[in-house]
Amino acid sequence: MPQNVIDLIMADHRDVEMIFEKLKKEQENRPALVAELAAKFVAHARAEETKVYPELAKAAPSERGEVHHGVEEHHEAEELLATLMAADPDRPEFLTALEQMVKAVTHHVEEEESDILPAMAKAIPADKLVTMGRVFSQAKAEELAKPPKPKGRTKEELVEQAKEKGVEGYSSMTKEELLAALGG
Repeated sequence: MPQNVIDLIMADHRDVEMIFEKLKKEQENRPALVAELAAKFVAHARAEETKVYPELAKAAPSERGEVHHGVEEHHEAEELLATLMAADPDRPEFLTALEQMVKAVTHHVEEEESDILPAMAKAIPADKLVTMGRVFSQAKAEELAKPPKPKGRTKEELVEQAKEKGVEGYSSMTKEELLAALGG
């Protein structure tokens, strides 16, 4: 029986959780595991953002806020992923970066599985969820064929977020200062 998009997304979540566990325990294998995590996470995020979230926003306009929030969480996690990729796997900073990444992704997964996916199951017919599963899988395959490049927020995006959150002096801050002022 073909899998629907919800099952595929949840399977990806379990896969990333297993990679996190291995990263904590298999110090000698961290470089390969980080590369695997980067490729799979970015492919999953891009496929959700381009093929799944827009369909949910169309089918259930009340979920647009959750969809936007999910995209923001992907981008935040990708910044943490970039930090993890840059960290020396043999140094304590690696475990700190890993903890931050695990915390952010776990939070996102919990929200997605308790809010977004149930809304999708309710708003989109079962046959369409199966079709979306094929489209999601194809989009992930196309992303996986590209070299992994986690995309961090641009300075312009950070300025806009700082403005929205009322951060004082945002217009004269560097990208690093903006990141710090926004909490990550």
